[in-house]
Amino acid sequence: MLETSKAEKTKVTALFNLLAEANGIDPSDYLHHVKVKELEKNNVDDGSRPLLQRMSELQKENKKLRKRKEEEANGNKKQDEQNQKQHVEQKQNLK
Repeated sequence: MLETSKAEKTKVTALFNLLAEANGIDPSDYLHHVKVKELEKNNVDDGSRPLLQRMSELQKENKKLRKRKEEEANGNKKQDEQNQKQHVEQKQNLK
């Protein structure tokens, strides 16, 4: 999965806009042209919309499941640490 920092996005956007303007093109028109070319390269058209929407939904569900699994693992780790601490305290109390 692509994750980009806000600073990197800002830097790239500024350079992209400057490139467009240096070539006498409106940056939003140039961005539209780039998007059209990318869609063509990937053979995406309006007929692809249902499949892409479903794929997007599945990605969101997968992200939620990963997050939940990570939270459960962290919760189990904390519980294990608490159990160990209680066990140590009980041993100390028995002495």
